[in-house]
Amino acid sequence: MSHFLPHRASSKEGDAMNRSFVYRATTGAVSFAAALLMLAAGTGVASAALPLPAVPVLPKPPLSDDAFYVPPSPLPNGRPGDVLRTRDLLLSAYPDAHVQQIMYLSTDPHNKLVPVTGMLLTPLFQKPGTDNPVVVGTPGTRGLDDRCAPSKQANPLQANPSSPDYEITEYQQFLINGISVVITDYEGQGTPGDSSYLVGPSEGRNALDALRASQYVNGSGLSTNSPSGIAGYSQGGQAAAWAAELQPTYAPELHLRGVLAGGVPADMLMEVNHLNGNPTAGAGFALASLVGLNHANPELDLNSKLTPQGRQIIDHVKQSCIIEDFATFGTTSIGQVTHPDVLSDPAWQKAYQASLLGTTKPAAPAYLYHGTADTIVPIAEEDMLYHSWCAQGASVQYEVIPGAEHISAFLIGAPAGIQWLADRLAGEPADAGCHDVSIP
Repeated sequence: MSHFLPHRASSKEGDAMNRSFVYRATTGAVSFAAALLMLAAGTGVASAALPLPAVPVLPKPPLSDDAFYVPPSPLPNGRPGDVLRTRDLLLSAYPDAHVQQIMYLSTDPHNKLVPVTGMLLTPLFQKPGTDNPVVVGTPGTRGLDDRCAPSKQANPLQANPSSPDYEITEYQQFLINGISVVITDYEGQGTPGDSSYLVGPSEGRNALDALRASQYVNGSGLSTNSPSGIAGYSQGGQAAAWAAELQPTYAPELHLRGVLAGGVPADMLMEVNHLNGNPTAGAGFALASLVGLNHANPELDLNSKLTPQGRQIIDHVKQSCIIEDFATFGTTSIGQVTHPDVLSDPAWQKAYQASLLGTTKPAAPAYLYHGTADTIVPIAEEDMLYHSWCAQGASVQYEVIPGAEHISAFLIGAPAGIQWLADRLAGEPADAGCHDVSIP
């Protein structure tokens, strides 16, 4: 069991720490961290000198082994956030919650309605009424295959060891505070079709529509008057930050009280160049981003740019979860699977730049956090986001964690952020302006 004492930026927020707050590093989070660190250590050589890996042969998965995840056809008319179906999970990884898998409507990168799945966690001891608080959890990278979907990991009968539910403790802490959590699988993750992986605007809309959907689920104790928040790390941090920027225009009716975003890949062109072929950063993330970007921008025509072996590799990435990607493609660069290298193509560069954060001021206050030794998402990206939002007059607290890399920054930084967001949902105002502090 690990205990962390969060740093507080003000006396007002410091008083809140008198409440009991225990953060436990779960088996899932620790095993995930250990797996990534082991894989990174095992691939710490120059990728340029390495040949392309042999591509393991995977059986082609069925469209879905669970009818719940097969959308109705044709898709009914409706509005973003409309609930298509729900299903109770009697056996789940959340013993203190009523767990429901959900399918709801959202919008894809082309502003068309699409089905998206997720799950809603309701505290067993929720207060009476219909205006209880809710947070949308925007998950970090799980992988592109449907079996990696976060909502499937809550079911022990569907959970995949290559796609660990490493945010489970974060969500449990919200539940302990009486806060419901709705978690999005994102478009194409759980449902048929390609994922919009690391396409920020799409992820942000999926998150906001999950909040809308949670308020329409019968018996959820939520309503359109519920105070709401957003929480995510890594890919989930990108989704949370994008949701924050989009909310004033895309979902202005939501009562958004705060946004928690850590390890944010705020500049995707910078990020993909950093990841590309980098054995200590996770080259598999860069390969997966090709699929997401191509789905959002089909005119890029990824298939025509792939080499024969590159096509095999991308097909494998589409059928893999995160740990499988790390183990197999930890040193593979985009230039080894595409010809010519699409990272040198202005059209691809422009498409990556479309996910640049920091161009729009969020209306809700935000809490950002990042480790200075992060080798997966360089801290310069979140520094840029912090300064951009502050220059536009946003209220932001930024926790910088000296010496922490990507995984340890999440374990160390999340507790203070969760308490900060819980305070906002309880009605305590955030400090105005910007505050850049460090967790010792």
